[in-house]
Amino acid sequence: MADILTQLQTCLDQLATQFYATLCYLTTYHDNIPATPPPTSTTPSAAPLLAKIPKNASTPPVPASAPQAAQSQSQASPPPPDTANPQTGGQHADQQQQSPDGEGLPAPDSPATFAARQRELARDLVIKEQQIEYLISVLPGIDSSEAEQERRIRELEGELRIVEGVREERRRELGVLRRRLEGVLGVVERGIYSRD
Repeated sequence: MADILTQLQTCLDQLATQFYATLCYLTTYHDNIPATPPPTSTTPSAAPLLAKIPKNASTPPVPASAPQAAQSQSQASPPPPDTANPQTGGQHADQQQQSPDGEGLPAPDSPATFAARQRELARDLVIKEQQIEYLISVLPGIDSSEAEQERRIRELEGELRIVEGVREERRRELGVLRRRLEGVLGVVERGIYSRD
């Protein structure tokens, strides 16, 4: 059972790692284009559509239904420089100028590649989850109720007492046999030395 629990813990650790890796892949290689737009005619309280969000954008996303002037103004206005530390402010400005262009970041995967990898990652997560379910199903006592488990424990305790009694009896017999053997060896030893 300890081996099953160790395997179960390992699988849970691997599942957590796979979840993290999947989320990292999805956030890194997604092209950030909104999914299918919600039908606004049937859902009037739906959130407005968002324009394409550039990676590591320093400006908040603007609704697609907003006027073009507001969109271009929010995209054109850079964030204010850090006035508390003017030396690092210039460095951040250089980094921010590189980030909107996407330099240093991997290019998004094509939709077909992204979908294929997404399916593969999902399949891996499902397989790992099935491994965990199997390990849980083979744990002893998983299909029995608490009362049945307590009854089984009492039965095993009774069997253990019987086996311990037999063991104690065998230990006493072994002690008797050891004393007899020591006596025989003592006689043999005296017999060997008495000839010399």
